[in-house]
Amino acid sequence: MMSPLTLHDLLDLEDIGSDYFRSRRTEPNLSGALYGGQVLAQALRASQFTVNGRPVHSLHGYFIRPGAEAEPVVYQVERTRDGRNFTTRRVIARQKGVPIFHMEASFHDGAEGVAHAQPAPAVLGADQVSAEDPFERAITAARGADDPTPRTLLPLVERRLVPAEPGAREAERQLWMRARGEALNEVDLRACGLAYLSDFWLGGVAKAPHPEAVRQRIASLDHALWFHAPAQPTDWLLYEMSSAWAGSARGLAQGRIYDESGGLVASVAQEIYLFPGEMHAAPRVGEL
Repeated sequence: MMSPLTLHDLLDLEDIGSDYFRSRRTEPNLSGALYGGQVLAQALRASQFTVNGRPVHSLHGYFIRPGAEAEPVVYQVERTRDGRNFTTRRVIARQKGVPIFHMEASFHDGAEGVAHAQPAPAVLGADQVSAEDPFERAITAARGADDPTPRTLLPLVERRLVPAEPGAREAERQLWMRARGEALNEVDLRACGLAYLSDFWLGGVAKAPHPEAVRQRIASLDHALWFHAPAQPTDWLLYEMSSAWAGSARGLAQGRIYDESGGLVASVAQEIYLFPGEMHAAPRVGEL
């Protein structure tokens, strides 16, 4: 029997030569398509293998096609630039030779200068929020009594939704999250773990003000992530999410990720595609 999946497993890529890397393990996903956070994290990990000791400070990726769980992903890294202050890498992810994702990542050592950060919102702590998973509850309710098939939404992610305060804006949510399993010791691996978590449900906040679209399926179109400070993805992290706009079958979401001490560790932005159909009507396979 295969051991339970961990972040270490997901980030353990096979070096197949000439700056090509291949995934070894895949996390099951409710939709039947690859979880975008996994592709982000693995693409970042592939790029790190070609950078000498310089930490990532930002990445920008586009999801071109949904990937399939049953197929390994091959990541091609292009060494775009090795500068005095910044290093840049381009990564193309493929399945069966077909591109499913591409990303630009930038690396910087950092330097002294001015500093400020928006403080964390005053919300209940992770140990004060109900441990009942609202996402699993919604999945069970959508499945119905006539469908006994168990379905799990990303078993590697533990999450606790902060109850909305009275009078709060509808397109805002706060979520405590962390990855299950052993802590990651390397700074580079922790950055990948943060990238993995940053894709969880962020786009869903764009549907929050629209009850008629609550079960409408969504797909991530792009994802931008800025790393501000190191963070341990197996510790509780607070994800503050909001959506300033939705229209033309798309929605825009922004997020800020804080550690338990209230430090801002990352900022995120994502555009999603909202298309007709129920989110949990049927598993979706990757289109290769």
